[in-house]
Amino acid sequence: MIPVGAAREALHTAAGAIRSTVAAGIGTISIDRQAKRNALTPELCDALAATVARLDRDPAVRVIALTGAGADFSAGADIAELPRVLFDTGDQSARDGQAGDPPRSGAGVDHLTAADEAFGAARKPTVALVRGVCMGGGWQLASACDIVLSADDARIAITPALLGIVYPRRGVDRLVRTVGVDRAKYLLFSGARVSPADAERWGLVTAVIPAAQFTQAVAALLERIARNSQYSVHATKRLIDAGVRAQGQPVGDSRAPSKLDGDWEAVWSEMAGNPDLLAGRAAFLAGDTPVFPWEPPGQR
Repeated sequence: MIPVGAAREALHTAAGAIRSTVAAGIGTISIDRQAKRNALTPELCDALAATVARLDRDPAVRVIALTGAGADFSAGADIAELPRVLFDTGDQSARDGQAGDPPRSGAGVDHLTAADEAFGAARKPTVALVRGVCMGGGWQLASACDIVLSADDARIAITPALLGIVYPRRGVDRLVRTVGVDRAKYLLFSGARVSPADAERWGLVTAVIPAAQFTQAVAALLERIARNSQYSVHATKRLIDAGVRAQGQPVGDSRAPSKLDGDWEAVWSEMAGNPDLLAGRAAFLAGDTPVFPWEPPGQR
């Protein structure tokens, strides 16, 4: 349900649209190609990347939600468009050097990974809202968000072995980190559907919510994140993401301090004087609801 007075925008493609709304600090992105269970074309992937980047810059947005229009989240890459989605070599010379052009390897442009990277690059918290079908590249996009909330009617599977392809590297790496080596191999080798309960137990989704309560529950969480201290949310997200990137590298060695150590030291040093702590502490002591003034740099 779109709140009354919400600002709306849409990027239309020949296949469908990426729609966005902004209301009460929440920016919602919707993949709208309902006739194809919101399957992704190259153009829809590129529109997703552009939309999340725009909302990440929008000072009216504090949290970004990703959902699918209608009954489904996303069936992943459109099978009819699969070569262009994952290794697009068409008309590359005309695009080379253009701003916003997805990254290219020797195999061409991987538009799905470009959309994944755009969500991963967002400074603001991102939440995927999964209902119905969430398969293949649909899970990769959902898992690129900080939090994945699933209804208990979701149908989740990771299906490259059913198509004769290899899942994109970012998706494989994240899957292994999330569920472990053996379960990642099980999911990728079999293409089997996973129940929402198992998806939650394995970490494929953050939490499962009864479908009848899904809309109300996710709205409450998004509103809570938008109300909370953005200093706390942004700093915590930045430090956790840096820690994930640093996995496998030596950290905490006093002889060779890592960048992560420096990031933590910088946050700890500035924290005592940040305006949100002053506002939050004063409100708590007075029994009031805090109004946090901190805004991301460049958005004041």
